[in-house]
Amino acid sequence: MTKVRPPFLILENATVKHLGRVVFQQLDFQMMEGQSWAILAGSGAEKTAFLETLLGKTTLSKGRIRRTFAEAYQKGKIKKGEINSFRDLVAVVSQKYEFRNKSNMQDFYYQQRFNSSASEEAATVEEYLRSIEVKIAGDWDLERVLGLLHLRHLRNKSLIKLSNGETRRLAIAGALMKNPSLLLMDQPMTGLDVQTRVEFDQILKVIVASGIQVVMTTSAKEIPEAISHIGLLHNGMLEQAGKRADFNLDAISLDRTSISDSGKIRSLMQQVKLPDYKELISMKEVTIRYGDKLILDSLHWQVKQGEKWSLKGHNGAGKSTLISLIFGENPQAYANQIVLFDRRRGSGESIWDVKRPTGFVSPEMVRYFPQSQNCLQVVLSGLFDTVGLFKKATADQETRALGWLDGLGLGHIAKLRLNQVPLEQQRFCLLARAMVKSPSLLILDEAAQGMDEVQRYAFKETVEEICHSNVTLIYVSHYEEDIPSCVNRSVVLKEGKIVEII
Repeated sequence: MTKVRPPFLILENATVKHLGRVVFQQLDFQMMEGQSWAILAGSGAEKTAFLETLLGKTTLSKGRIRRTFAEAYQKGKIKKGEINSFRDLVAVVSQKYEFRNKSNMQDFYYQQRFNSSASEEAATVEEYLRSIEVKIAGDWDLERVLGLLHLRHLRNKSLIKLSNGETRRLAIAGALMKNPSLLLMDQPMTGLDVQTRVEFDQILKVIVASGIQVVMTTSAKEIPEAISHIGLLHNGMLEQAGKRADFNLDAISLDRTSISDSGKIRSLMQQVKLPDYKELISMKEVTIRYGDKLILDSLHWQVKQGEKWSLKGHNGAGKSTLISLIFGENPQAYANQIVLFDRRRGSGESIWDVKRPTGFVSPEMVRYFPQSQNCLQVVLSGLFDTVGLFKKATADQETRALGWLDGLGLGHIAKLRLNQVPLEQQRFCLLARAMVKSPSLLILDEAAQGMDEVQRYAFKETVEEICHSNVTLIYVSHYEEDIPSCVNRSVVLKEGKIVEII
């Protein structure tokens, strides 16, 4: 008689609290050996909370979770009198990255990415991977993860110099180094260019074939072939769960509603008249090198006031470096022919003269804000072009910051710490920070990265509303559907060169 093996993991009739509120009720989930799951939901916060529940980072006020995959391991450790946890067998790829310098004494500040001397204080890709504590021996070692995630050519690159997509691949590599039984991945394809997203499916097939079971959150349009089962979260429950073949993915649609108040946004935009510029951005023969590596090659680009541009290119094409020149972060700007807001770089202007007319949003900015500061303080910091609020704001400034939070549907999170709110609300909070200063130029660098489908739609609608003004826009995204319809110009980078301007 064949012995029936227990589930790999089981969650029964669970009431789950996350960040102080009930997020799931009567939640049931069963994962058998050999299965890999994709979890869909209308809310990114709900997806993350589900993974946090499997990881034991939420509170179960009712029901139970049994992690059968770890029971034999834990019994063996207990018998030997060794400290252990089921988490020894679990690896996580989250959407939050925290890098510290080699002395582990302080976080990096945002502009440090483009300072060549600062990179000496950051670990390299190889140093980071070698530093990971490995408790379970297995097939995944340094060379294998470098090969699978296409990181060999980056092994000596400073962590602080990595692009968003490179950082994402490194996070997956770091998780594999632990040789886990269970790999939890929170929207792992965000930040990856089109080609890398295609390659991700092959990467996941190799991971699953090695015996690692996967639970990943994603969207209905981005479920890799390696996924065998799908779960749909709705109204705090796993409304539908089963084999991939049983799902009609084309029929899964989520309500698309805007959380922003268009009337309030228009009112805020009309309160300030933007100055006129003859040359908002002008670049001629711009070349950027780091050592022997050519990042931007003889680049010519002009952006006139009021234009709406998309900036495209593969991971590592040079997009972030180009933006750093515009936003005043890259010291190599002084060695090039660059005019910003009618002033030639290196003509006596300060970095604050460059930053003041520019609003900027990038998902990686979140990790540089002081963790003790609340969302209102984060928004107010935009008025001073600092990553964090370090001076007292006036009553009028607070009123304007609260107005933007309210206009973006975030008035209720003003006093919450930035790291307490869901990822999608963090992105909108950064948008409020960019807009509170009434910028002439708005740069959105993968600003909707990590949001679920509904929130990305809401973000896009909000940007459309902002673009009714004379604000100049540069929008960076690997997702064509995320680019607002107001965008009518496009520049494409490939290996540091502009290959197309429309």
